[in-house]
Formats: sequence, structure tokens, C-alpha cells
Amino acid sequence: MFIDSIIIGIIIALIMGGSFQGLVNISLKHPWLIVVAFVLQFLSIYIFPNQLLLAIIVSNTVLIAFSIFNIKFAGFKYMIIGILLNLLVMVVNGGRMPVDVEAAKVISPSDVPALLAGEYGKHVALSENTHLNFLGDIFFLQYPYPRQIVISLGDIIFSLGVILFLHHVMVKGKKKPKEVVRVGA
Repeated sequence: MFIDSIIIGIIIALIMGGSFQGLVNISLKHPWLIVVAFVLQFLSIYIFPNQLLLAIIVSNTVLIAFSIFNIKFAGFKYMIIGILLNLLVMVVNGGRMPVDVEAAKVISPSDVPALLAGEYGKHVALSENTHLNFLGDIFFLQYPYPRQIVISLGDIIFSLGVILFLHHVMVKGKKKPKEVVRVGA
């Protein structure tokens, strides 16, 4: 959903008269923290799956730190709230995000057995045994959305933050040409 948010944010900003120049000029603090967070999650899913909960906590804490360092930019408060909501539901479910099984059957039927067995990355089948299910991946997006995806409330709020950030830097941050004042015409 992160990539979707960036694409949607850029499209909206461009429609509203924004420019890529704002992205070029942006100076985020400690952007390397994003890479660290994603590497931690990748390693925990594919190399050290028995350390998933710890990796989820550390990687999301790193993302929150990055967001706090950049809180002065529009949208980062929403990103923090989204990250916290996703982290909360994943922590109470042992490092895994509950996913609506019916949506998973439509999106990727071949992965459903692994999901039901609790062996599908950082996801687990939403059930009466999972906790805070209302914060899980329960919102199934499909046509007219360009692809089928299931997302959480945290994803939605995080995405709103990304879109607001891109709007701010591409539209509101756009430099306006200086007006020329003629004296004595």
C-alpha cells in the first residue's frame, strides 16, 4: 500500500497543479531509517521467521523515529498514527497482521493454505483467535481500484499522511513566480 499511496499522492498533486520540483528540493532527516526498517522486516520474514515479533517492533519503532524526525512536514502525524495502529494489532497477534480470509481467497487463492497454517510472512488468517480484528487487513479494495488489495485502518491513515505530505511538498511548496512591478508606465 505504501507504493500505492505514493502514486496516488503524486497523481493528486499533479492534478492540483503540483510539480516534481518540490520533491527534488525536499530535505528529509535520516531517510536511511526507512531502509533499515524494511531490511529488518525482510530479514525476519525470509531468514529469521522465529524473530518476527521482535523485528516488527524494532522496524516499526524505526519508522516512528523517522516520522518524528520529520514531523514538521504535513502528513507525518497521520503516518505515525497509522504505524502505531498497525503495530498494535501486530504485537497483540504475535507479530502478524490478521487478514480477511475471504479477501485473500480472491486476491491470492494459492497462498490461502499457508495463511491458514500461519506460515504466510507477517500475516495470519483473521479468526476468533486473533485480536483487535477491526484493526486488521479487512478493507478489500477492488474495481474500480486498479488492483485487488486488502488493507487495514492503519494503512488507510498512513496513506492519508503520505498523500498529505506529497500534496504539501508538490503543491503548497511550489514556488510561485515573482511578479514584476512596473513603475511609471
